[in-house]
Amino acid sequence: MVSYLLRSAAIVAALFVVARPGLDAGQASVRDELLRAGGFSASEVARFEAGEVIARLTPGGNQQEVAVLAAVRIRSDKESTRSYFNQFISFEDGEVTLQFGRFSQPPVVADVSRLTLDSDDVDSLRTCRPRACDIRIGAAGMAEFQRVVNWTAPDASARVNQLARERITSYVADYLARGNDALITYDDRAQPVSLASQWHGILANTKNFGHYAPALESYLDKFARGSLPGASDVIYWAKEDYGLPKAIVHVTHLVTWRDPSRPDRLLIAQKQIYASHYYDGSLAVSAILDAPPVDGRPASDLLYFSRGRGDLLKGGFGGVRQRVVRDQAKKAAVQTLTTIRDALERS
Repeated sequence: MVSYLLRSAAIVAALFVVARPGLDAGQASVRDELLRAGGFSASEVARFEAGEVIARLTPGGNQQEVAVLAAVRIRSDKESTRSYFNQFISFEDGEVTLQFGRFSQPPVVADVSRLTLDSDDVDSLRTCRPRACDIRIGAAGMAEFQRVVNWTAPDASARVNQLARERITSYVADYLARGNDALITYDDRAQPVSLASQWHGILANTKNFGHYAPALESYLDKFARGSLPGASDVIYWAKEDYGLPKAIVHVTHLVTWRDPSRPDRLLIAQKQIYASHYYDGSLAVSAILDAPPVDGRPASDLLYFSRGRGDLLKGGFGGVRQRVVRDQAKKAAVQTLTTIRDALERS
């Protein structure tokens, strides 16, 4: 869970108001917002301005959430930072990101032709029943796999993978047409989990999002029923291994927004619309902003926030597991932003 939140790097919180020095006096500087709304100390902000990564956990809306806020100043212009950020998300390193692809619009099955389920997930689909399944799926999907696949045939695994590709493609097409109304309800556990409800809960707990970027929040929440000037959309899928018992297949709606009224910044929002394991939902948005030159080189500020819900944050030895997940999220945030900074500054 932790690594996915980081690969879905974001800044929401109050940091959406940041602006370059010299802009309207009513708009706070990055320094002011990191101090006031971000909750960082003056010494931490000084480290940020010197090029170090700073990170902190932010209060979760409930015990089943983890939220991380981080920032780094990079000696690289805003467009180069954006380009590398997108490469970072899609890079197949064979260790964490095992497979990655983007959907066409309209989506076609060929978009996920490389996706393969692990054998454990194939076996789970063979025995899945509502409220008793080891993969995130809806009740109708479970019934379809039981009905369509000849589980005794030699090619049963291949048929499962093909059917999974077809269903994911149909799901994305439905989301593009109907937005949140198409989001899945997971029926794998005793209590069904509505992804639409989880999404609205996450959004409600990220209160400053709507205050500082209302147009982007509204576009994500009412997707398929409106437009956002300056925005571009991508739906992508990935299969990733975070060192947990099962690899995660997830589908994410990514929106890159260049606010016509704010040429100094761009925002990259990522809204999870499916995950095969561990996740109940997540939101992630990144802000990349112009920064004062550093040592004569163009610079940009990358601000990061993510909020997610999932199984790993439920219960667990008097809260020990929750503390471990949150601590690892903060540690991984630092590692992720450090990797992005170092790669850009070397080039």
